[in-house]
Amino acid sequence: MSIKIFTAFSGYDSQCLALKYLGLDFELVGWSDIDKYAIQAHNLLFPQYKDRNFGDICKIDWNNVPNFDLFTYSFPCTDISIAGRRKGFAEESNTRSSLLWQCKKAIEVKRPKYLLM
Repeated sequence: MSIKIFTAFSGYDSQCLALKYLGLDFELVGWSDIDKYAIQAHNLLFPQYKDRNFGDICKIDWNNVPNFDLFTYSFPCTDISIAGRRKGFAEESNTRSSLLWQCKKAIEVKRPKYLLM
């Protein structure tokens, strides 16, 4: 049985690489990234999922995303570091780190069985 996955802030998708190297059966139903270099790397490693990038996490209508069992996500942590002047990641703070709260929408709508942050 294949586990269905959605990865947010995917980058080159180290989560899917780990599953692949562990020999686990999975299907990436969708992923989200906007960085052009991350997208290029992702598409080189996973060309079969090239057309499943939902892009900007702030613009995803989660009702239009296929159901998934595992939701993996992280977020830009710059704003909680000294380099980001510790601006924080409070909801609606408009910091890059507050993008974490966009994941809440996905979790509430899709109700995945597993979360990996």
